[in-house]
Amino acid sequence: MKKIVDTSGLSFKDFFFFDKMFTPKIITVIYWISLVFIVFSGLVLIFSSFLIMRYSFGSALLGILSGFVTIIGGSIFTRIGYELICVLFSINRNIEKLALDKSTEDNQ
Repeated sequence: MKKIVDTSGLSFKDFFFFDKMFTPKIITVIYWISLVFIVFSGLVLIFSSFLIMRYSFGSALLGILSGFVTIIGGSIFTRIGYELICVLFSINRNIEKLALDKSTEDNQ
């Protein structure tokens, strides 16, 4: 079984001195948990709208529509937000590579 968070090659020094970033690996898990909550809340909106239907058809229709908007829009905007966070970590990783290349180039 594949691990979600790969902890091979990590030491306490990496953990306490921020030599390696753990957050990009953890963000994937948090993203999927967020998606589960978004879909759950959208489904709650949709199914609770059926209970309102006997009192007001318009309100129920609006609730069903808002449930679908919550699922679709929430999934899209959550993805965009987490991708932006991952881009920041990718930029950080590339800057670290450039600094390492520059320092090895200067030493030669």
